[in-house]
Amino acid sequence: MKGENPVRKYLIVVFILVIILLIVYLNIKTRQMDKQRIQELKDNQLADLTSYVQQIEAMYGELRGFRHDYHNVLISLNESIKTKDLSIIEDTYNRILNQEGISLDDEHYSLARLNNLKTLPIKGIFSTHIIQAWQKNIPVNIEIDDVIQNEAIDILDYVRIASILLDNAIEAAEKAENPFLTIVFLRDETMNEIQLIIENSCPDEVIDITKIFKKDYSTKGENRGLGLATVQAILQNYTNLSLQTEYQFGVFRQVLMIKEEFPQ
Repeated sequence: MKGENPVRKYLIVVFILVIILLIVYLNIKTRQMDKQRIQELKDNQLADLTSYVQQIEAMYGELRGFRHDYHNVLISLNESIKTKDLSIIEDTYNRILNQEGISLDDEHYSLARLNNLKTLPIKGIFSTHIIQAWQKNIPVNIEIDDVIQNEAIDILDYVRIASILLDNAIEAAEKAENPFLTIVFLRDETMNEIQLIIENSCPDEVIDITKIFKKDYSTKGENRGLGLATVQAILQNYTNLSLQTEYQFGVFRQVLMIKEEFPQ
């Protein structure tokens, strides 16, 4: 246009340059944040796996120590059995277990059941939370009979979902009169999916499961309730994931279902 203001042209050029620089800056910042998240995941994974390995090594040391003395233990039991006196046999049996510090139902040996979890960051997350539960005197039952691997979910999302569900379960169980935590992994061949079941005790109070996934809603006070809202936001990015929530007085259950193929 004849006589067009040169200042206007200059401002347009400056505006375009600012937009370009802003886009470049945001791209760089996004990459930096992604790298930071990945590094945090690696650091947490290393810490979790280190804890898991230390627990396994402690278990191995205990079993190796018992194996070293098992010959003498068997001799003691054999001499008691020869008496055919049940009370003497029972006394010797219990005395040996107490002397050796052995508890055949000691739950910390159940960490070995995580062996079927082949996704290492997830194994680390679960081992760490299980140890946390034990430290809070919460009994933990673990059932993983199938090999669980190659879950069709981004590992960062997987770690965030598992961490939130386990954190909530432990926090609720800790407040229950009879605390417990149950963790089950199942591979459903007919449905072509992997199921993660986390069940925990909780206080006998009314919980509206239609509201617990809303942002800022919580039964634990103000400025809480972001965890399950985050889970819900992650799930919305997947067509092969679903979460089933069940609640009865005293028992809360979350079932995460992962179809074994990534959505197209």
